[in-house]
Amino acid sequence: MKKKKILLTMTALTVAMSLSACQNERINCVEGCSCTDCPCCDKDNSDVIVREDLSDESSEEMSSLSTQEETQEETSQTEDIQEETETEENTESTDESEENETTSEETKTDGLNEIQRLTEGEKAARREQQLNFDEARQLLYSLENSKDKTEKIVQMDKQILNNNSYDFSNKSIVFVGDSITEGITSAVDKNGNMISYVTYADAYLHFRKVLNHGKGGRMFSDYGGEELSIVSNSSNILNIDSDIIVIFAGVNDYLTSVPEKRFGNVENKQSSAGFCGALRVIMGELQRYYSDKDIFFVTMYDVSKTSECSYSDYDGQPDLGDYMEAERQLAEEYGFNVIDLYDIGFMDCTDKESSDYYLRDGLHPKDNGNIALGAHIAAELSLYFSQNEQ
Repeated sequence: MKKKKILLTMTALTVAMSLSACQNERINCVEGCSCTDCPCCDKDNSDVIVREDLSDESSEEMSSLSTQEETQEETSQTEDIQEETETEENTESTDESEENETTSEETKTDGLNEIQRLTEGEKAARREQQLNFDEARQLLYSLENSKDKTEKIVQMDKQILNNNSYDFSNKSIVFVGDSITEGITSAVDKNGNMISYVTYADAYLHFRKVLNHGKGGRMFSDYGGEELSIVSNSSNILNIDSDIIVIFAGVNDYLTSVPEKRFGNVENKQSSAGFCGALRVIMGELQRYYSDKDIFFVTMYDVSKTSECSYSDYDGQPDLGDYMEAERQLAEEYGFNVIDLYDIGFMDCTDKESSDYYLRDGLHPKDNGNIALGAHIAAELSLYFSQNEQ
């Protein structure tokens, strides 16, 4: 059994590293792509308006993110035509029997989405396949951080998503964050709404309701004022009706330069000072008032931007890794889920090649970055809910 497991894992890894018909799947899917099991070829691009300075890759990706409803509808129509042809060749009594059978089957599946149509056996098979791809994906985390590494991880993320077995159509979700969540510097849709990683995550998982509570400049601490502080403004941005809360922030806490800045003490359970104190306050609030929600903290991907300022309680300068380690440690202490980008080197943009490909200004994602983030965060949510489904 152990040999079989290793073989499945290595097979999954080999598949991810040798995809050829659609090398980067949705990112570089071109017209006439012959790939299979790739949702990137299913939907037109009528809802997306891409800014002039964006590459064609973003519109290719947006056209990729859809359900398989159109394909299923076309298949259904083809089957109906085939059934009609066969009916004409059969006797009248056989015709009536087949018609009743078809009507009965349509009634049973009417209104069900793809996941709802799966049998328990099919769901179990998908969950097992997800675990195989996740094991193969974890092997990639040890590779040297690079654009190629992130692309390979995203390929595995999409394999995990292709095997999603959890129905998110009855789940509402709120994404809380800064300008990265809001979608600053990326594409816009036909209604003028900014397209961020939230857009792509939703297109993969199809939530019942999605709230994007991203705002430029937002941070955990109050250096930017009450409106931009998650702690001071939590009642307005944490939605009590949402089943899932995803919080992706912290980089503004790191980059903000103010006199006598404080980092705080991650071990001090009584202090609310600095970044660590603000994190403890918001996590305590989440634990008290949102204990029935599934809560995820996303750590920031690494960037080359730094902040030079004087800390009153820290010897030297904490780097972004120190900030993310504090967030990770406190989230685990309070029992929240962590989607770790920093520690696994996902979308590490400290090198020029990755930064030019994923980011527009050294910090904010262009559409390539939003595509990668959306796929990875969606894959993590799919894994969590699929594997914990009762």
